[in-house]
Amino acid sequence: MAVKSGKGNSGKASKATSEKKHVQETFSIADIEKLRNEIVESPKNYNKIVKLQTLLEKSIKDVDSLTSSSGLKVHRSLLFNLTKIYLYLVSKKILKVQKTQNEKEQIVSKWLIAKYEGFQRCIFEIWNMTNDSDKLATLKLDGLEHLMNLLKQESKYMRPSDDESYFPSTTYRKIIFELLRSGVKSKILSDGTIDDYLLLEFQEYFNKYWDLKFYFFQEFPVVVKMIRDEDIEHYIAFSKLITLIKLEPLYETENKDEITEKSIFVYRVPENMVYSVNQLHINFEKSLISALNFPNLQKEEYLSILSILHKRIIPFFSDATKLMDFLTASYTLGIKSKDITMSILSLNGLWELMRVYNLDYPDFYKNLYAILTPDLLHLREKSRFFRLLDLFMSSTHLSASIVASFIKKLARLSLTAPPSGIVSIIPFIYNLIKKYNHTTCMLLIHSTTTNEEDLVYEDPFDENERDPSLTNAIDSSIWELETMINHYHPNVSSLVKIFQQHFTKYSYNMEDFLDWNYSKLIDAEMDKKLKGEVGLEFEKWNKMFDDEGYLQDYLY
Repeated sequence: MAVKSGKGNSGKASKATSEKKHVQETFSIADIEKLRNEIVESPKNYNKIVKLQTLLEKSIKDVDSLTSSSGLKVHRSLLFNLTKIYLYLVSKKILKVQKTQNEKEQIVSKWLIAKYEGFQRCIFEIWNMTNDSDKLATLKLDGLEHLMNLLKQESKYMRPSDDESYFPSTTYRKIIFELLRSGVKSKILSDGTIDDYLLLEFQEYFNKYWDLKFYFFQEFPVVVKMIRDEDIEHYIAFSKLITLIKLEPLYETENKDEITEKSIFVYRVPENMVYSVNQLHINFEKSLISALNFPNLQKEEYLSILSILHKRIIPFFSDATKLMDFLTASYTLGIKSKDITMSILSLNGLWELMRVYNLDYPDFYKNLYAILTPDLLHLREKSRFFRLLDLFMSSTHLSASIVASFIKKLARLSLTAPPSGIVSIIPFIYNLIKKYNHTTCMLLIHSTTTNEEDLVYEDPFDENERDPSLTNAIDSSIWELETMINHYHPNVSSLVKIFQQHFTKYSYNMEDFLDWNYSKLIDAEMDKKLKGEVGLEFEKWNKMFDDEGYLQDYLY
């Protein structure tokens, strides 16, 4: 039975192979072009579309055949010639059911529309293939080019009337939906963008043609609903949205009138709407809000949005205060998950809303103060934080008690910080006292509130207080920095001595200190030019262990 069964399977396999060979032999590139010419020449040959499309549908199910050297040419020819056929049918307005048609003509149009939609689905199926071969990539890119050509043709011949402007939103929506859902999650990068060649090809259209950009954001909320209705994971779509808006702004805000000079992809669009900056802002806002409402957003997705919020999103919102809840939730999530980076970026967005839109956010400095934790100075993002903190603390309307709390908290953090963090704290505190005229905070350096006869000093600073205006820091001193004079690293000990001198030095340029790390500190020491010979004290020993195998006494 086993032998008989094997023969039967072998027969089926050989039959399938012969059928595949028969298909390939019957439909050569010349045959495909011949069929296309016959279809275009006479409506009597429209049924021959089925032959070409059936071959394409079958080939999609066989990836090996689709991406083989011989198969690739045939399949590219299939896509090309079927596109030519549908471009012709669109130009003849046959892919549109009209009242002027008789019953038979309407039936033909409906049948051709179904075939046209089937052809589009074939391209979308190719897009959803996860094979990473260059040949499959070629087919995917061909598919995008063919769809965009058909979109352009539709805009010219599918208009309600010849004198009306028209954009084929339905077809464009399908393209956007399938483009955003295709791909693999493993291609998502650490910054939230995605490495997807198909999206990069579409991005060239997106950035070059203003109408494609405008209608993308008009259709995106509908696409998000389609993704949620079909219960599709949102990760790829979210990352592709970030990729599209991160590379460059929607338009140059300083020259927004110049958008009317940007290229248009389709033949004739409703210019009053497409060139409306207000309408673009409304569409963009709805798109971003719909993306932020995806369920179960991951921490990485929050970070990807927050990192571009102030430059790529807020300036193009019609009402940026709608981001208030998202920013507050992001800050809270950052604190709960102990991801200080998320909290920093959230407060950066809130600051932008306060500065540009006069948003009232009374807990801003309280939340900023909460970020000053021991973990902060060990993070890679500490330089970003100090840049932001320098911006946030630049206000001359801050009370001395709040400024003193930040100074004292930073000084306290220096006790457990690495040298690369301390060399950022010292000039920052110096600038904070001098640059912004918070001369009251000089008391932190020259405190006279302590009786020298007291044997035990009780620091009035309450490091557990979350409100910076209630920490009593103004009655304390930054004794923590004085301990740095005896720090093991020479850069720290020499830098902190600035507080022992008169405050006549100009403010420090913080950029000279923000990017320091252990590697740079070591390199600086290694490259330091010394005068004379370096004094060394050591004794030379011939062996580490004594005769009994114990460490020598001098090593203890």
